[in-house]
Amino acid sequence: MMKPLLAPRSRERGAALTETVVLAVFVLVPLYLAIQGLAKLADVRSATQNAARYAAWEKTVWHEDSSSKFATHNAPNQKSAAQIRSEILVRLMSERDTGFKYKSTDKAATALTNGIDPLWQDTEGTKLIDAPTKIKLTASYGTPAKDVLGSAISALGAISIPHVTGSMTPPLPSNTLATTELTFEAVAETSEVYKRLWSKASGLPDDWKGETMVARAAILSNTWAANARGGTLAMVKETVPTAQGLGTIIETGAKVTMLAWDPLLAPRLDMGRIAVDVVPPDRLK
Repeated sequence: MMKPLLAPRSRERGAALTETVVLAVFVLVPLYLAIQGLAKLADVRSATQNAARYAAWEKTVWHEDSSSKFATHNAPNQKSAAQIRSEILVRLMSERDTGFKYKSTDKAATALTNGIDPLWQDTEGTKLIDAPTKIKLTASYGTPAKDVLGSAISALGAISIPHVTGSMTPPLPSNTLATTELTFEAVAETSEVYKRLWSKASGLPDDWKGETMVARAAILSNTWAANARGGTLAMVKETVPTAQGLGTIIETGAKVTMLAWDPLLAPRLDMGRIAVDVVPPDRLK
């Protein structure tokens, strides 16, 4: 008596299974691929932002000025935006194998040394970044709107001191605002996977042109130099009065004054001596 009731239940189970298969094929699988594809693009976008920050930091350490006194004293301390971009190709965009190290030759690279990160390819193996020329960097220096350092340097430059043979203005740059813009052009432009996902989402076949990503960074820097000892020592010498023609006058006056207080110390005075800080040997262990 109960057997006739089993047929409708079987049909219901079959219909549910069919609906599940249809849902998986037309919704869940594309959704999974879409989430995976978006995650890959998000990782590229994150790398773009990190690369822009790297470039901004490098611009605070290295400069491109070749005409000022600061450049004269820090001649080895130059690196162009093109060289920083080359370093980005090797250090941030290439696959890092075991034992990877930064090298001075990175700034001359023209390609992704070890190929791109394995994550940056679609499910069919097509690379999301297929040409290093699509990675572009622009970098520049500027002077901040409220420039305390620049104002102080200008004030020192306006002071005139007798017997001083040179300027008392320290040879420091005032354009200390480093800005960078890194662009990834047409990411995944040639990927058929992204083309299919895009056409299904937009209803416009073959409308996928890749994703262009732009990241900007800015750092208001100090005047620290990579070749700190030599460059800094030369800059300090230009701002010490005894190195600008007043050495004999100041030292003679100081010794005469000190004779009345300490006749033994007065002859040993060494006015205006510039000495580089030295770390005690026991601190280097």
